[in-house]
Amino acid sequence: MTTELLNALKMVAAEKSMELDDLIATIESAVTRAAMKRLSRENLEVRFNQEKGEFDLFEQIEVTDNVEDPASQISLEDARELDESHETGSFVLKHMEMEGLGRIAAQSVRQMIHRKGKEAEHHRLLEEYRQRIGEVITGTMEGRSAGGVLFSLGNVGAILPKEEQVVNDKFNRGQHVKLAVVEVCDRWSDPVVVSRVAPALLRYLLELETPEIGEGLVEVLNVVRDNAGRSKVVVKSKKRDIDPVGACIGVRGSRIQPIVRELNGEKIDVIAWSDDPKQLIASALAPAKNVKVLLHEKSKNADVIVPDDQLSPAIGKRGVNVKLAVKLTGWELDVMNEKEYEEKKVRLAKFKKYKQDT
Repeated sequence: MTTELLNALKMVAAEKSMELDDLIATIESAVTRAAMKRLSRENLEVRFNQEKGEFDLFEQIEVTDNVEDPASQISLEDARELDESHETGSFVLKHMEMEGLGRIAAQSVRQMIHRKGKEAEHHRLLEEYRQRIGEVITGTMEGRSAGGVLFSLGNVGAILPKEEQVVNDKFNRGQHVKLAVVEVCDRWSDPVVVSRVAPALLRYLLELETPEIGEGLVEVLNVVRDNAGRSKVVVKSKKRDIDPVGACIGVRGSRIQPIVRELNGEKIDVIAWSDDPKQLIASALAPAKNVKVLLHEKSKNADVIVPDDQLSPAIGKRGVNVKLAVKLTGWELDVMNEKEYEEKKVRLAKFKKYKQDT
């Protein structure tokens, strides 16, 4: 070998943002293992001579006070004649010749460069996607695994876990799907974790379909979603003559329907922001109507009274509607009908009287 090898290593280290010494140390280790296997010996060490641009093979001779095996041991006295710094337990390196060492080294270098290059590129991709957490990307469905649905992002794989899927999500192999990046893991297989229930996805779709949002005329204040296939969005207009809800819905639903189709039939409630918490809470509990809200400012709780026939839509299936309303408004909500509210007042009155008496 010549100094061309050293120059090649320097070039690879620079291109892959690697330390030259680290690259050389790794290659030395690989060539050492190959030599040990070839010669069936354990006391070997390979070092790279940067001046010659070659790998040298050495036998490690142990320095000992009592030499039992002259082939692998040397006395302290003899060792210090070679180098005064030797101590018992250290090793003297004896240069060896091995046929084919250069070929083995060259092969190890090629393999190491290839592997290190792949590792460096993989690390670069992971860092790139970590910078994109919260963004929406398009993936191509490739298959399924025990952990979820697998997607190709072109240069890296992604996984959509079950808990990040909307209940109505169904995908076909080769289908292009919009996904939100939520996490990047340090692994080779499908390191990017994506979501279909992340609020970022719905926010992105709204911005895509509603020019007024991109122009800054309408602001999306909050987005909350549930993987049961329901979501709520609160929007605010920056101009009095613009209806923020109408801008997002579009004429005859022309803007919201493409979003609903993209999210496989997700029910999306778009409500207008109000500075009045009562109005905001009532709107957030849509599709329930005739909602009466009683605020408890200190605890930021609210009693919500609805007609009997509106109790079910206000709470929603498995409580989803009221849970989303709580997330959207920031208020804890106790939803009940008139009878339940009267019973609650009686209980509170009795408790208050009990506290006074005691």
